[in-house]
Amino acid sequence: MKSFYPLFGAATLALMSGSALSAELYLNTFLGSNPLKDLEVELDGRLLGTTDANGAVSGELKEGAHVLRVLEKRVPLTEYRFELAPGQSADLSLTFTDFAQPPAANIEKYDPATAAQGAPGLIEGTVSDGEGKPLAGAVVHIEPANLETVTDESGRFSLQAPRGIYELSIRADGYQTVSTTGLRVAAGVGTAMNATLNPEAVQEIGGGSSSGKGADGVEEIVVTGSYKPRSTPAGIERFSVAVTDAISVEELVRAGDTDVAASLRRLVGVSVTGGRYAVVRGLDGRYIAATLNGNLLPSTDPFRRDVQLDLFPSDILGGIEVQKSFSADMPGDTTGGIIKIATRDIPDQYVNRLSVSGGFVSGVTGKGLVRYRGGDGDEIGYDDGIRELPGDVDSATNGGLNFRLCQVEGQTGCVSQVEAARLASLLPNIYKVKEEKAAPKFGAAYSLGNSFDLDIGRVGVYGVATYDNSNASRQDASVDNVTTRSTYQRDTFNTALTGYLVAGIESVDGWTATSKTLFLHDSEDNTTFESGFDKNEDNNFDRILLEWIERQLISQQLLASVPLFDTHKLDLHASISQTTRMSPDRRTYNYLGGSLVVSSVERSYSDLTEDAIDAGVDYTLPIEISDSVNSNIKFGGLYDTRDRNNDLVRLGLRTGNRSADLTQDVEELLSFENFANDSFRLRGTSTLTDTYVAEQETAAGYLSTETNIGESFTVVAGARQDNFKQSLSFPNDTTSAVSLKSNELLPSLGTIYRYGDDLQVRANYAMTVSRPNITELAPSRFFDDKGREHVGCPTCTASTIDNYDLRVEYYFSREDSISFALFYKDITNPLERSVADGSGSATNALTFRNNEGATVKGVELDGNKSFLFAEAHQLSLGANVSFIESKIELDDVGRRLESNDSRKLQGQSPFLANMRIGYDHFPTSQKATLVINYFDDRIDIVARAPQAPIFEAGRATVNLTYEKEFANLSKLSFRIENLLDAKVKFVQADKTIESWSNGIEFTLGYSYNF
Repeated sequence: MKSFYPLFGAATLALMSGSALSAELYLNTFLGSNPLKDLEVELDGRLLGTTDANGAVSGELKEGAHVLRVLEKRVPLTEYRFELAPGQSADLSLTFTDFAQPPAANIEKYDPATAAQGAPGLIEGTVSDGEGKPLAGAVVHIEPANLETVTDESGRFSLQAPRGIYELSIRADGYQTVSTTGLRVAAGVGTAMNATLNPEAVQEIGGGSSSGKGADGVEEIVVTGSYKPRSTPAGIERFSVAVTDAISVEELVRAGDTDVAASLRRLVGVSVTGGRYAVVRGLDGRYIAATLNGNLLPSTDPFRRDVQLDLFPSDILGGIEVQKSFSADMPGDTTGGIIKIATRDIPDQYVNRLSVSGGFVSGVTGKGLVRYRGGDGDEIGYDDGIRELPGDVDSATNGGLNFRLCQVEGQTGCVSQVEAARLASLLPNIYKVKEEKAAPKFGAAYSLGNSFDLDIGRVGVYGVATYDNSNASRQDASVDNVTTRSTYQRDTFNTALTGYLVAGIESVDGWTATSKTLFLHDSEDNTTFESGFDKNEDNNFDRILLEWIERQLISQQLLASVPLFDTHKLDLHASISQTTRMSPDRRTYNYLGGSLVVSSVERSYSDLTEDAIDAGVDYTLPIEISDSVNSNIKFGGLYDTRDRNNDLVRLGLRTGNRSADLTQDVEELLSFENFANDSFRLRGTSTLTDTYVAEQETAAGYLSTETNIGESFTVVAGARQDNFKQSLSFPNDTTSAVSLKSNELLPSLGTIYRYGDDLQVRANYAMTVSRPNITELAPSRFFDDKGREHVGCPTCTASTIDNYDLRVEYYFSREDSISFALFYKDITNPLERSVADGSGSATNALTFRNNEGATVKGVELDGNKSFLFAEAHQLSLGANVSFIESKIELDDVGRRLESNDSRKLQGQSPFLANMRIGYDHFPTSQKATLVINYFDDRIDIVARAPQAPIFEAGRATVNLTYEKEFANLSKLSFRIENLLDAKVKFVQADKTIESWSNGIEFTLGYSYNF
């Protein structure tokens, strides 16, 4: 008997209960042997319906001549004409090999009153026991045809049956019998299914969407999958009205990507900095928007407006798109692009899956990493309160703003020496670092969900919970810059928790409603020990940093789509979200020449909370202008409001009236006794602008039209009115409040010309806007995550950008394509991180300034192609390259400080390249994927002349993944990341000033479907 594996690519039919309708058309659509879902089917000018997960749709029809049209997103795929005699029904199958040629059509006409007439259909499958072993000798029986067959030694069976609707049962000696009803067999079409028989446990049977029950009547369904055309990356890119690149969840998992940031860098023209921030077409976060299921995302970074993309694990993702050209229904700051993150929807079938993984990193796992004494909750990512700022200290220091020691008895507005020592002792005396062996990385995920066909429609629910922990270390790390020559260890313990729940309804009337609840929590425990030579002080030093960071996102989203007046559609989305970033008790201190530098001891407590409400509405109205011209008019609005509170308390030390031996151990020096005897005194080091409150409001409305002229030409035109308000105030400094208002009308125009079914050309123009983020406007000092001092710019204004795009796309097939793109962006008043204009210590600070102008231009080439060998092997190749050139014309101050008239934009690489090689062996369900990524040198930070800018040197990364799926649907995976382990290097004037390596990461995973 033929192998069962190809049946996974065969169609599974719609399974229907009850008897067949008279005068019915039953249509199946296929690409090769794969069913095509979500195709629109018109019969005689009216909508018959859309194909389901099995590529099928049915409906009543009358005698006579008929015209059937199949479309995808209103783009015609084929037209088929047929005629029926009075009382006849028909089974019709349309099989596409590609979309350049008409599909092969097979129609079987029959009298519904005659059961066995015309070509039969085929039921094939495999039966296994509870351990996944093939079960020979099982009897497969269908009624009312009274046909049966027996499984062979491989557990496989094949049974021909006349068209009709059947009950199928499987029995074997010593096993419970399982059965399924409503199994539809259509003429000339195969149905694939599999079943598991256990002596005692609940049974499983699958095929189409029927209900398989064991003797106890409990449903356990295993369905052999469906093909979703518009969910594929090529389909998304092809049918989008804008220039778009996409990654499906299947590609994401196959490449071994663990989060959104890891996935994005594989798209053409996209790179990632710091492991979490996207750069699209040479433009960083200020020019990029991000949405989660259509709702704008708040940030967890107090210093940036863009989203930290490493927060979103692959377990919850449904797909990622990057729309690179602006359309009126997108946020106005979509300049480099908008990152559209979609989470998983309700499942097509029952899901009950447990996954576990473990791994190690070369040079890290089992090695001694520097750590410090933390709390009991560190292993699950929560500080247990050991790092919390004591309330008495907060009150006595006025939030770190001032702390005075009483000089005479009876003095007010100060604290006594005894009270000061008590307050200092409330801060845990934990400063020393120690070595701990790094444990292997570990991860676990559990997902559960199902969908049910009820009278109202399909109702489903799906949930997932994950836990991950890992260790990371900068290995062989060294610094050799203008001021420092040193080596250091920076070791990190990461923990991530995720919870996700989706529930939804897809009604029989066409409306949908979905609720998505998301919880993300991530913690980093960083310890840095640096030892070297300070060139300015001409002395040896030790620097220590102890830092705990918790990031969290909680979001509740509601989404709905309602068809109105037959052809209109109303889409609604709303979300309430909260992001937090806490860094309690961040400790730093230095030793110079073997002695503690008392002024370097600082403890800081930061807590950022941002609450966001986002709501939007989109209304689509199709208009038929003539037989060859139709238009979709779309209009809508967006309202987004955010309230941010950032609290920062900083405490330091100073020497008292009694001297101490500063060469002692830090914890011995900072003991209660030394505070009590006035060797050291607590002091507040907060500034008046460290704590701030910010509000941001965006209100926008848009109108766009998508006009199709014939089947070859589409014009997309629109305009968006974007009204933006932002205010920033400081509770401790009422004189420094700042605000920004921006109100722009943003036009867009795009055209798509299709040369036949395979070639299309896009051209777009749009105007967009980029605005300063909250802290960039603040007239205050702040330090980023690398300890670099920044000063805000309260006079900075919004930038406007003219965007031009041209892309040519050719589609070899539904999955295979090649594209060539050109883009050009002209930025007016570009806001860029710049050198501060100051003296003394301010010469090392950075600020933000509007410059005279900037341009970004580039070329992108992207291609994907698959090759099938002997129906058992598939080789898939994907590659893309980007050449990007940017130039910013500095303002007068910038030219003076940097001694240049112009330079590249920060974060922009002139060359990006990606390659993906995949291999599938279908008979054994094995697949392997090799992914290569390269980015060229890019400016990390600018510098004051005569120093040159600091570049992050380009490097390549190589990842390899392997998967093996077993008969019981469990899966084994193995992943190697950072195979080359290329050094991370920062270069200034052709000299490496900092470098380290991260090690090679090996991960073994196993998932089991219950």
